[in-house]
Amino acid sequence: MLELIQLSHHSVRGGQDSEKPDLDGVSFAVPVGHLMAIVGPVGCGNGELLGLLSGRSHADHGALLWRGHDVAKRQIPSNDVGYVPASDDCLHDLLSVKENIMSALFLRVGGISKQDALHKTNHLMSGLGLENVAREKVGKLSLAMRRRLKLAVALVSEPSLVLCEALTDGLDARSEREIIALLKFVAQDHPSRAVIHATRSLSGLPAYDSVVVLHEGRVCFHGPARAVTHYFTVKTIEDLFPRLAMRPAKRWGDSWDRHRDSYYDAFKIGASADALAPASDEEEPAGDPDRIRLSKSPNPASSEESDDAKEEAPQVQTPPATALPSLLTQVTHLTRRRWSLLRRNKRDWRTHLLMLGGFPVLTLLLVWPNLTYLKKGAADPGSLAPEDLWPAAFTCMMTIFIQIIMVLYMSVRNGAREIAADRSVYERERVGGLRPGAYLLGKLAYVVPLLLLQTFWLGMFMEMITGGLPGNVGLRLALLVMTGAAFTMICLGISANSRSGERSMSICLTLAFLQILLAGALQGFPRLLGNIIHPFITAYHGWSGSMDAMKDTAAFPAITALVRTWFASPAQALTWLMIHLGLGLMLCVVGISRKQRNG
Repeated sequence: MLELIQLSHHSVRGGQDSEKPDLDGVSFAVPVGHLMAIVGPVGCGNGELLGLLSGRSHADHGALLWRGHDVAKRQIPSNDVGYVPASDDCLHDLLSVKENIMSALFLRVGGISKQDALHKTNHLMSGLGLENVAREKVGKLSLAMRRRLKLAVALVSEPSLVLCEALTDGLDARSEREIIALLKFVAQDHPSRAVIHATRSLSGLPAYDSVVVLHEGRVCFHGPARAVTHYFTVKTIEDLFPRLAMRPAKRWGDSWDRHRDSYYDAFKIGASADALAPASDEEEPAGDPDRIRLSKSPNPASSEESDDAKEEAPQVQTPPATALPSLLTQVTHLTRRRWSLLRRNKRDWRTHLLMLGGFPVLTLLLVWPNLTYLKKGAADPGSLAPEDLWPAAFTCMMTIFIQIIMVLYMSVRNGAREIAADRSVYERERVGGLRPGAYLLGKLAYVVPLLLLQTFWLGMFMEMITGGLPGNVGLRLALLVMTGAAFTMICLGISANSRSGERSMSICLTLAFLQILLAGALQGFPRLLGNIIHPFITAYHGWSGSMDAMKDTAAFPAITALVRTWFASPAQALTWLMIHLGLGLMLCVVGISRKQRNG
């Protein structure tokens, strides 16, 4: 079913391949109905190996065959792979167990009705022991139940290849035995399925059909668990990792290359010896402590009967891979799910309500002492005395600038964590068939309405309270909204390229602080220096474009005297804001298309 032939892989760090390969000449085969464990100490390469099998990365050398076809030429259908990541954060804590499974169904299985999805969800929960916690929020589940749910989510599209990473690590002995029993059931419950589990837990190995031992990217053993202690000359299986550390990985790998064929013959491991790299014909010294001598089957007749049975066995019919949902279906579901998550997160929706109602009021309080000057100017701009004109000009300038500051904060709040905090969920769903474009559109369908509501209301509120600032109100509102849109996209792009929500938030807050300092309202810039700095400052274009929109008003000469910054015209400002918005979107595309580095 699955054959790995001399696979090698180097990680790329700092733009360069690492000197030491993560995987070096990995070869083994996995038959149908098989449960395989891949074990090894820290740094053995099992995470990188699952990355190759799941399609998150590609081999530098060697071949990966899936049902006889080279995956490099004919990829495994994405929803024919069930991937269970090591991270326990790959589920939505605010959704129930049932909702998490149904959400995975709508993203991975095309053309399924709600009734069929409900039936399939109930079937999965029953088979994996989740029916008693169906309505529980994931955030309240025990670790063992969360692991069962991760497995259920991976099985929604009935994949032929199930890849699990550290699914039993950290569990108590009873829970570990139950999970391994479930994996055994999953492997045999499908006519053409294989299950591979990469783990560092050694206690449950006897329950697996075969075990692959990896050490520093080299295969050191592949066979039944009962032969591990004999092969490595250790008393207990728990002594395996210290034993591996006693010799270089290359020596262990070379030894296995010499012994592999005899082991496969002795234990009837389902591997194609011809496809794998040939073992060395060089005889080892009789005293070599690595040498393992295994007798063949003691009963030749039974062996012949076994061979006859294999010949007479019917060919396994491979069911077709499940069709993926359309792009529109995925976008629609992601949008609904995101708004549902906002509704259930009290802290988030209360924060948004606070920004929607509190920021306009805060802006009003900051300009309240000079509000009378604005109203005088609005009533009769030409009759303003100097003692009224200067406060009115200053108030106009600061009103717009304070609005820009509020918009910057809202942009950071809306975009900085949106993708980075969701990265584990996205990586799991992408391996299962979620299109990056659908994910991005789903995020935009959530962020853009929030942005438009918050920025437009902020601008309109101030216009109503002040009686209307001088100049073109339509241009000012457009510039305010575009400033929010551009900086939100930049924050979203930073989020898409950050490894955590905290790191993304820190970068975005720092950038917003620099925007405030360099916008030109707090300190003036000569035109030459401004031409160098201002193309990179989103806040400058929103604020200065709004200032220039007041060019034909009585307050504008006073504004230009107060601020020694060159103003961009509204057309120039809108153009630059569109460029910033486009750059933010490009960052988003790059970030969500980039495959997260293994390990």
